[in-house]
Amino acid sequence: MYEDLFGHFGLQRNPFRASPNPQSYYSTCAHDEALLQLTFAIESRHGLMVLTGEPGTGKSTVLQYLLEWLHQNSYSAAYIFHTVLPSVDLLRLILQDFGVQCSARSKGELLIALKEWLRNRRRMGDSPVIMIDEAQALTGRALDELRMLLNLETSGTPLVQLVLAGQPQLEDKLHRPRLAQLRQRLMCHCRLPALTLEETSGYISWQLASGGTARTGLFPQEAVEEIFRCSRGIPRVINLLCEHALLASHADKRESVSCDDVLQVAQQFDITGEIAAKKDTHRFDTFCRLIPVPKLWDQAATKAANSLPSSVPPPVTEPVAPIAAAEPVPVKPLPPTSEVVASPQPAHALACSPRKSRFWEYCKAVQSSFLRDASQLARKSVMWLRKPATKEGKTTAATRRLFASTTNWLGKPLGSHHTAPGPRRAYGRFAR
Repeated sequence: MYEDLFGHFGLQRNPFRASPNPQSYYSTCAHDEALLQLTFAIESRHGLMVLTGEPGTGKSTVLQYLLEWLHQNSYSAAYIFHTVLPSVDLLRLILQDFGVQCSARSKGELLIALKEWLRNRRRMGDSPVIMIDEAQALTGRALDELRMLLNLETSGTPLVQLVLAGQPQLEDKLHRPRLAQLRQRLMCHCRLPALTLEETSGYISWQLASGGTARTGLFPQEAVEEIFRCSRGIPRVINLLCEHALLASHADKRESVSCDDVLQVAQQFDITGEIAAKKDTHRFDTFCRLIPVPKLWDQAATKAANSLPSSVPPPVTEPVAPIAAAEPVPVKPLPPTSEVVASPQPAHALACSPRKSRFWEYCKAVQSSFLRDASQLARKSVMWLRKPATKEGKTTAATRRLFASTTNWLGKPLGSHHTAPGPRRAYGRFAR
């Protein structure tokens, strides 16, 4: 449903998705340099490579592009993106991503299985690569055990190569004294910076072209400058601003994005911290103006309606005549319990609304139960008043006080507040 909204601008799909897509990889000098260094190090079998950058600068996109390149060049590759794991579970994930079937549970058996598989791949001319995204979340012990994998060598070349990608905290972690040996094995280190203004403009144009539109002018230069100012050149934030700015422009029936659209999205997601600056321009009804609210459907009612015969006519609602204000409305007393009979309901009404049928049956049962219990309580109360409790044939003072209190209680109108404890004790006695 949301994909159809972008057809207003001639787009075949959403060009500003947050998930990385190697097919829409945008070439910049820094990203191309990182890819070239990584591919050169893998072909040279350097062993350990590190890719760092701020969140949203495109590390995962570079890794996805590199993973596709490895598959096309017949390299075995394992891509690990969940790193908050013990070292044993991390080793199991690596084996599973390599396609190694191993039912062992101990770390020693897992390492033996991995070593044997790597040696077999080396005989076939392969050089497997382990790529770990979000590596800054790895513990120092896990990083040290990954270094041990680099000790698996044959003829002076490692059996497996390791690519660590993460935020700048990874660099701080690698400078710890405990990981000095791992840092010494580092042969390739790439850093991804944010995009410049020119690169931001080219990035937006590239994504629009990859989305299938040949139209120009969707993002005027002033809107691009506002996007760059709010996003600070972070591709992930650029995608967010562009996508919601396009939706806001479409909701207003405009053919291009304005600076106000970008600023409203930045305020809505608190990107620049300027929510209090122009609170009057902040709008929340973009999707309400684009898409109707999805309706829920009742399965029971639909099933009952579908089961009706075609000859049953639909229920007809008769108009009710208005009652004059001065005309008194007669109140009909309730009949005895035996005479309470539910008014008949049309068959088609019950079939069309099963919930109404169940509710009517419930009301009828409550009414019958109330009348039956009220009659029983009245009979027992009269019996109790006529025969007060005695002790050895004499009425005690406590019994007389209880009798008087209960008499007063029964004489009060329904709904009044009572504090006397007599009725509860009397009812409990007769209920037994």
